[in-house]
Amino acid sequence: MSHSPEQTPEKRSFWHQLLDTRISRRSAITTAAATAAAASLPVSFAQAQQSGVTTANNGAPIGVTPRENARTYPPFRPIEPTRADDLTLPPGFRYQILAPWGEEFTQDGRTIGFNHDFIGYFPADMLEGGHSSTDAYLTINHEYVNSLFLGTEERTPANIEKEKRAMGVSVVRVRQQGGEWKVVKDAKNRAVDGLYDIELTGPVRGTDAVKGATMVKGTVGNCSGGQTPWGTLLTCEENVDGYVKAWEGSGYEAMHQGWVTEIDPFDPAWTPKKRTGMGRFRHENVAPGRTADGRFVGYMGDDMQDSCVYKFVSRQPISGDRAADRNLLEDGDLYVANFGNGTWVLLDYDKNKKLQDAKKDDKPLFSSQAEVLADARAAALAVGGTPVDRPEDIEIHPLNGDVYIALTNNSKHGNYFGHIVRLTEEGSDHAATSFKWDVFAYGGPSAGFASPDNLVFDPYGNLWMVTDNSDLGTNPIKDFHGNNAMFFMPTEGPNAGKAYRFAVGPVEAEMTGPTWSPDGKTLFVSIQHPGEDSESLDKLTSNFAAKPGSRIPRPTLVAIQGFPGWKA
Repeated sequence: MSHSPEQTPEKRSFWHQLLDTRISRRSAITTAAATAAAASLPVSFAQAQQSGVTTANNGAPIGVTPRENARTYPPFRPIEPTRADDLTLPPGFRYQILAPWGEEFTQDGRTIGFNHDFIGYFPADMLEGGHSSTDAYLTINHEYVNSLFLGTEERTPANIEKEKRAMGVSVVRVRQQGGEWKVVKDAKNRAVDGLYDIELTGPVRGTDAVKGATMVKGTVGNCSGGQTPWGTLLTCEENVDGYVKAWEGSGYEAMHQGWVTEIDPFDPAWTPKKRTGMGRFRHENVAPGRTADGRFVGYMGDDMQDSCVYKFVSRQPISGDRAADRNLLEDGDLYVANFGNGTWVLLDYDKNKKLQDAKKDDKPLFSSQAEVLADARAAALAVGGTPVDRPEDIEIHPLNGDVYIALTNNSKHGNYFGHIVRLTEEGSDHAATSFKWDVFAYGGPSAGFASPDNLVFDPYGNLWMVTDNSDLGTNPIKDFHGNNAMFFMPTEGPNAGKAYRFAVGPVEAEMTGPTWSPDGKTLFVSIQHPGEDSESLDKLTSNFAAKPGSRIPRPTLVAIQGFPGWKA
């Protein structure tokens, strides 16, 4: 989610060059998708609680009902591309800077981390059965740092610690007062950063694959994520391997990172857990759902060129007992997608002979399930998982259960614009081991977008998508695009797959982690790495969200308002 590989290493800082290894992906796919079950609604408060709703007739042709309009036409006037150093929105919409990097947010003086990404919205009254749209704990992922802006270019122990403190997840209470959102210094606010104590759980815990560790330090490379039905965050550790070089001599262990980490925003006393059963790779996100028999399912992508799509299915059903469900992800089955024959292949060492027979240089690749999970990418390819074009965000359609996969791009195979794939499980069951799929939308000049990244649905089943292009302004084939942008895409009707531009981000920034408030009146979005190609503090390319008296741009969360909300 940070950037694509088409950048010039010579002009970039050490951190930029390190993160350029995050590369792209490869293409696959063509067939038809059938319907899927509404029982598999994604776990998003704005979506799971609001189905069968309608909205105002936003300029649709005469004869189109409000219900049809809500699902096939944009609720705004689409805007043109721009290269302005601002967040550009349609008429009638406004944004507010909220929780920018460096802002103090805890009672003990901690500050918000760097390069915001996934945003989890947890209503403050959720544990009492509520779904407040004006009071919430937001969890904000912090993917990586810019050493120029952070002042940590010299590789000293103090600077390395500062970088670790700027990553991880900020748990931040926010409240809307008089139409404005404000950070509240709540006692539960905290930074689960790169030095936080976290427990390893599942098959890899205590094994040689993690050097016997049961407790590890920190979560880093926090890209996208997901929210569980029991109200916890699943934060995904993506570009972690390169930090070994960046933090050489600091005690950093790469094998302790690259997992899905579960955090309870409501309970600071609950130790975060790394769920090793979900595999180790460059995790982009977890798209949570339910199987027909009530078990948890999480769809995941390995954000790298020629890497795979996975799903994890818990062995036990979701019980509704929050204390018990917080242990649900310790046990489960991990599968990889084979798009060539539409099957999910089980990554289980004891049950899959291909894993037992897999070799490299005449030596066995794996000798246990722990080793399979610790190198899930190698295991996936060994059993016939399909390498695709940099699978980033995956989301589940709230009305029919179809699975949408953003394949961002892959310069290795000439896929410079990316596409979005739609997958339908057999029998409308997320536990199925076979599926159908097709391409929902291709990027390119005729589509108006390139490099789809994060996705989020509204309750009507419309897809909202943000882009991840690092070469805008330098690659002539993308001159049509302007800055990275957000698009509205109907998933049915005559406009299905058509992209309508809703927002354009600042210079050299991505918009990431879009998340709705439950009433649909606020859209929270992260503004990540504005001005990241700046050569020096004297040659800044952006000043977005800079502090008063400073010109240094700041990553930040923004709250976009002007939406009418969901209508019953």
